[in-house]
Amino acid sequence: MDQEINLPPEVRSYSDYRVFLKDFFSYKKTENSNYSHRVFIRKAEMSSPSHLKMVIDGKRNLTGKTLKKYISAIGLKKKEANFFSLLVNYNQESNHEEKIALFQEIMNERRKKGLSDIEEVQYDFLSKWHYVAIYCLLDLKGFNSDPAWISSKLKKKVSLQNIEKALSELKRLKLIAENDKGELVQTNGPLDTSDQVQSLAFRTYHKNMGELAISSLENEKVEHREFNGVTIPIDVNKLDIVKEMIRAFRIELNEVASNMENPNEVYQMNIHFFPLTEVNK
Repeated sequence: MDQEINLPPEVRSYSDYRVFLKDFFSYKKTENSNYSHRVFIRKAEMSSPSHLKMVIDGKRNLTGKTLKKYISAIGLKKKEANFFSLLVNYNQESNHEEKIALFQEIMNERRKKGLSDIEEVQYDFLSKWHYVAIYCLLDLKGFNSDPAWISSKLKKKVSLQNIEKALSELKRLKLIAENDKGELVQTNGPLDTSDQVQSLAFRTYHKNMGELAISSLENEKVEHREFNGVTIPIDVNKLDIVKEMIRAFRIELNEVASNMENPNEVYQMNIHFFPLTEVNK
């Protein structure tokens, strides 16, 4: 029987440098049972034996100085070291626009290596409003997969090229498929994404939906929309109760809409609940 070969983790297949460090440590441990956090830290020429564990657990970040020491301890070559540095910057970046730019850079580097860009497709679905809209359009009676028809239904806000790309990627994500009649239908399969991709995408998603809401406020007839709002004082210690009420309403509305027999349009509901005053931390 052939013996299974234990290969070191490939850094360019990761989107979280902490997960890579965890897998790297596990790999070294299988190679040598005496390998330890102290051994790694000694190779990094650092003094704190708990530094690696704290970084893996998300309790510490890497700085410019410690990043170089980690690269040395891992033994990464130039290209892998550059990608590892890119991952560190991406994972630790707090500015949303900068984080998106770093995400795209990571995807570009992966493509150069011939690795899958499925996370980029997942990001597109979760962040770009027309992906979700097209997915929901399949539920309408009389749906037509012709990109021109879809463009018309989306008020021609999306190009034919982007519609074709969205349909292709929805198929790739296995969220839609052709049935026995050759018609596109929803598969109702779950979309499994990393926390990093979800967090990055959802912020973009809500930003885009906010912009669409402003456009609707300015351009849609009042009988076709409902905008409402209330400004209230609140005890922040009871914030979870309000959040749960909002979530319960969203679930209830979604259930009602899902059971409508003949849906003929796709609507978007946004509920914005945020502080107008400085929150006392």
